[in-house]
Amino acid sequence: MTKKAVQRCKYLPFLLMWCGAFPLWAEVGPDKHYFLVKDLTHQWLVYDRSEKEYVPYVAEQHNNQLSINTLVDLESNLHYDLLIYVEKNNYLFLNGSLQENLKAGNWKILKIDSLYRVFRRPQLMLTLYGTAGQAGKAVLIGHRKAAVEKLIVVEEESFLNLKPREQASIPNFFILGMLLLFTFAAFLFNTAPRAFYRLYSVPDLFQMDFRDDSYLINKPFGRTNILFVVLLSLELAYLYLFTQDKEYNLFSSKELLATGRTFSDTWLNYLKITCICFLAFIGKYFGLYILGTLYRLEGVANIHYFKVLQSSLLFFTTMLLSASVASFYIVDWSAFIRSLLIIPVVAFYLFRTFLIFFTISNSTTVKNLYLISYLCIVELIPIIIGVRYAL
Repeated sequence: MTKKAVQRCKYLPFLLMWCGAFPLWAEVGPDKHYFLVKDLTHQWLVYDRSEKEYVPYVAEQHNNQLSINTLVDLESNLHYDLLIYVEKNNYLFLNGSLQENLKAGNWKILKIDSLYRVFRRPQLMLTLYGTAGQAGKAVLIGHRKAAVEKLIVVEEESFLNLKPREQASIPNFFILGMLLLFTFAAFLFNTAPRAFYRLYSVPDLFQMDFRDDSYLINKPFGRTNILFVVLLSLELAYLYLFTQDKEYNLFSSKELLATGRTFSDTWLNYLKITCICFLAFIGKYFGLYILGTLYRLEGVANIHYFKVLQSSLLFFTTMLLSASVASFYIVDWSAFIRSLLIIPVVAFYLFRTFLIFFTISNSTTVKNLYLISYLCIVELIPIIIGVRYAL
């Protein structure tokens, strides 16, 4: 190799670095007024009817598709703009909703911050419909140039101080949430010690004879019972957010929650789930009462509801404490969260069904056929729904 060739090779790494960095400075959009942040043109998706899901766009297979889609990550691109260009008239859909007719040869500019406020989702499905294939269609994420753009030059390596994004809001919530649960439980222990001991008594859980006038059984909407239902709802909401934090989306219900990661958003989600759980327990009692009336089991509904509350408090409190203690020793819950949900919860609901069956059978003289029908309708539905949709 000649000396001149060696000297040329010395500049090759710098040339490659310059070429690799060039897309970062690309100017796009109307009149080149935007710096390119991300090009979504090569991330098209199409809906495959045979697979019943979205698959990557392949020109040889999907060149005749009139509808092509792409996912826009809103949370990661706040303060940027979404730039859409079509050479021919097309219809623009966002999350399956028609927005407008895009005119040929024109740019459409959408503020990502505004899209995030409207749709309240971390990702958005963008669809272009009208012409076949991806030719003449562009979807870009850009940053608008300021009036005076200055190139930021890092003179010394010591100026570059990279730190990971702060993610302390969720851990802080779990700490304060646990303190709230302990404080509320201590309040109930001091204000209603007899009820606390009975509801958290394992021997009392297996008691089959309820021929007494206990206010816990005969007054399901008494203040004490309502407070314990609130405690149970707080525990369930805490466990729900715990599974959400481990990237396990129960019931695909992220749409119900605020998608931000701020501390206030987390507490707002906690309040929403608590209210939903509380209303579900109150609704369950009305369902028990109506169903018990239909089967002429008016006095059994209160016993059934008390057993549900007692067994749920014992189980979910134990599960909550176990998950909190285990968090100190298990770093990555992702591989365990599904099995830890399926096995204990399904086993608990089956156990509770048999427990209530034997409890009510000792408290009434109704025929077993009616009793089994009553129990199957009320207690086995959560298992069926849970296994089908939640897990």
